Amino acid sequence: MTLNKIIILDDKAPSEDFSTSQLLSNLTVEERLLVEYYESTETLWLEINKEDDIVLMKDFSNYPFIFIHDSFENPLIKDGLKAVLFEKLTKTSKVVLFSGSRTESELPVERIYDDKISKDTFCYEILRRQYFNNFKNFIDSYIIIGQYHIKYLYNPYINPKKDKAYTLFEIIKTDLEESIQNAIESNSFKELLSLYGYMKSSEILSRFSKMNDDEFIENLEDLIETN
Repeated sequence: MTLNKIIILDDKAPSEDFSTSQLLSNLTVEERLLVEYYESTETLWLEINKEDDIVLMKDFSNYPFIFIHDSFENPLIKDGLKAVLFEKLTKTSKVVLFSGSRTESELPVERIYDDKISKDTFCYEILRRQYFNNFKNFIDSYIIIGQYHIKYLYNPYINPKKDKAYTLFEIIKTDLEESIQNAIESNSFKELLSLYGYMKSSEILSRFSKMNDDEFIENLEDLIETN
């Protein structure tokens, strides 16, 4: 199994604001296939109260990110067992705790969950509203770039498609130094067009081949900024 799917554990009712059910309904089929959603812990892990331990009932090693609703009033995990669970999960995955009580931040918030248990147990924390609004971009970072990038979960002013487009744009500009023909025949030019749903057709090739360098750059920038 490849490291592509992520897990979300959220007991918030579908009708409530910023629920995961609503979030998933806003995703495309391709995006939705990358998410495993659970409303309870019963098939994920088992709490052993007498031993003050948790037994994992699922192999989490193939999931790069695990999102957990960290409720104060109705916790999905007993407070005393959180650090134990997170120590086990973070051996193979990154844990993201989301809640309506978290502080909003445009930069990823990562902390040691309980340094008395382990100084290596790091978890991300995020405000539920941010998780809800930015999750699509986070998922798209895997689809577009090939890896989940946590920065897209926090900052609403960046998106993976535009970042990928400008990476390709810089490569195309280098190709353009050789010639217009070299630029329009490059794989980067084809990939950039494909990113925005265009095919590298003879019509497009003909239009770009008649431009000078400045026009070529201006039209590509316009494509990126207006889509």
